[in-house]
Amino acid sequence: MSFEFFLENVLDPTGHISAVDFYEISDLSPEELELFEAAWDELSIERQRTIVSSMVDLSEDNPELDFTAIYEMCLKGDDEPLLESVIDGLWENEDRSVIPALVNVLRSDKGFLVRSAAASALGRFSILAQEDKLLTRDSETVHDNLMQVLEDDEEPSDVRRRCMEAVAPFNTMEINQRITFAYESLDPDFRASSIFAMGRTGEVGWLPILIQELQNEEPTIRYETAHACGELGEEDAIPHLILLLKDDDSEVQLAGVGALGKIGGELAKQVLTNLVKDGDENLEEAARMELDELAFDEDPEGYLGGF
Repeated sequence: MSFEFFLENVLDPTGHISAVDFYEISDLSPEELELFEAAWDELSIERQRTIVSSMVDLSEDNPELDFTAIYEMCLKGDDEPLLESVIDGLWENEDRSVIPALVNVLRSDKGFLVRSAAASALGRFSILAQEDKLLTRDSETVHDNLMQVLEDDEEPSDVRRRCMEAVAPFNTMEINQRITFAYESLDPDFRASSIFAMGRTGEVGWLPILIQELQNEEPTIRYETAHACGELGEEDAIPHLILLLKDDDSEVQLAGVGALGKIGGELAKQVLTNLVKDGDENLEEAARMELDELAFDEDPEGYLGGF
């Protein structure tokens, strides 16, 4: 199917678009995007949602597909379910061109769900900023907008806590104060977000709190804490994470496995190896995947897979 035929087919309400056809709208040129946008504006919102949902699903399994230009176009719209799908499609996108559009959604008067999603997506760029992979002006845009929303008590709490999670990699004194306030609050969602944010700061000073929270009676907190320990990557957490492998909650067990894989080291690898040999089916598969990841990280060229 050619690009022109794709446009004709998409305008036909009864037209079926197969998975392979979507390759025609990957990495569109400015001229092609202009033609696509003209056709897009004629579609019903239901048709638009269906197409974007297909694009998101396909790109998860086919990383060579690039729908960034179309996603940016869609971010200018007002339909919130469509915006949520688009932002989901941008989850691992590192193209700086999407930053202004995501900021616009965050600072808009749209519902808290789509604004929270925009905040979380901006968190990807916070990480890139700390890795010196983002222009200074882009870094400042991301940091300043996330902080302004976080510090505004009039903003919905769900949006504010997603901003806290997203801005955490900048690891400033102001951010750490906000994390502390959230951790000491009575709001369980804010407390869970504060633990998530602790891990994303990369600040080892949070480790004693995280180790303590691994024993929290709430499975959600234990789950978030395990992930946070993995993000910090400190081997001191490993003995405490091992205890989670016998947790009553299966999701917490899997979070413990994931954290061990992220931290790595000889003890973590030995524990994961034992799980492959003697763990239950779910833990065995999760441990095998983590060992494969560790093997690849240690020797990308020599990795053959299939531990």
